[in-house]
Amino acid sequence: MDSAALDRVGASTQGDINSGRILGASILIARGGQIVYRRSLGTVAADRPATDDDKYLLMSMSKSFTAALILRAVDQGRFGLDTRVDDLVPGFGTAGKGRATLRHLMTHTAGLPFGMVPPGVTPAQIGDLPRKAAAIAAIPAAFAPGARCVYTSGLGYDLLGHILVNTDPKGRNFRKIMHDDLFVPLGMTDSSFGLPLDDPRRVPVSFTEQNTGPTTPAMLGMFNQAFDADAEVPSGNAYSTIDDVFRFTEALRSRGTANGYRLMSPALFDYARQNHTGELPNEAFNFEVQARNLDPLIANFTLLGGYVRGTGHSLTSAGYTASPETITAVGGASTGWMIDPQHDLTVIYLSAGFIEGLRHFERLQRINDLALAAVS
Repeated sequence: MDSAALDRVGASTQGDINSGRILGASILIARGGQIVYRRSLGTVAADRPATDDDKYLLMSMSKSFTAALILRAVDQGRFGLDTRVDDLVPGFGTAGKGRATLRHLMTHTAGLPFGMVPPGVTPAQIGDLPRKAAAIAAIPAAFAPGARCVYTSGLGYDLLGHILVNTDPKGRNFRKIMHDDLFVPLGMTDSSFGLPLDDPRRVPVSFTEQNTGPTTPAMLGMFNQAFDADAEVPSGNAYSTIDDVFRFTEALRSRGTANGYRLMSPALFDYARQNHTGELPNEAFNFEVQARNLDPLIANFTLLGGYVRGTGHSLTSAGYTASPETITAVGGASTGWMIDPQHDLTVIYLSAGFIEGLRHFERLQRINDLALAAVS
């Protein structure tokens, strides 16, 4: 690794802090499973410098945790990728969603619309998984399952978390399943779904003055109050440190096994990491694409709760110079991880201070390309 090139990753992030785009960030870069660069920059709250052991809200990076245990259940034969969602969540098949399968949910092609909170559920109730699952099941199809791709934000993956509960042979709730079957076996001792509001290492969700908008108060209320110790939001309320996220990415870098624990089979991992949405665009970002006169965002969804780089020159959180097999996960507005198997490079980025929409994808693309530029 080129040390001067690695320093440009931190310099670029410091530039974002200096310009008021974000408040602070933690960055970890590893090559071949060995950490070669780490920095914690800026602040995560007033008079609180960023540190390596901060617990960040991972936002939609949480989906990769939920996806991992769904795939583990597939390996165990509890259900298959083509199992109808209605067989796992009774009542889901109404209103045009009858053809939707587990794989459709995982790839945002099940017919559900974009949304964080379904009709009939208040932001304060977002952590009530059974209530939310019932409301999601009742939503009419926005399109025929499999025909289009619309990132569902807090709907599809919350239903996947509910499926883990519905099919759990031990009768556990979602938070307990994640604790027992993912966090403890991988040594992720600082990770959880939900976190006490007064945890001293909790990083509060924040917006910089530059990025504050009309929805900011409602967003802050939901993330900093409703996401408490008991909240279960499989799509987005995992809390973790950068080192714990690295422990998880090591399991994926090793094709499903780490810390002596087999999370999923290599065969299923190799299938899951592929592009499962073909050339479909991710229509959830159509408004921003049109407003900014951008090219359509090609979805490139895997079954791992995130994306694959693929080929061609189109916006990708992996970085333009990443190998086609590179996989990523993105947490809306603030977080992301990337694993490039050809370069054996892992990059993890956790930040305080939201940058919403595709500008966060563009930031991750910049950070990952700078990291890839350091590979000799």
